[in-house]
Amino acid sequence: MKFYLSLLLIAITIQPAFSQDNIIKKNGDEIKAKVVEVGTTEIKYKKFEKQTGPTYAISKSDVFMIKYED
Repeated sequence: MKFYLSLLLIAITIQPAFSQDNIIKKNGDEIKAKVVEVGTTEIKYKKFEKQTGPTYAISKSDVFMIKYED
């Protein structure tokens, strides 16, 4: 019984393989994303819900900060 409980506890506490980053814009909007690249003028990201989808870009001047998951 203890084995199954400890196995269940381990399964619950393992973090997902994909981490979620938050891009916070200057106007207060928050984008849940996976940041792919931070360039000199723009930030490229994929939407967290659709990481196999297209890569989006946002100007660095529109971004207040990025909160990385790790």
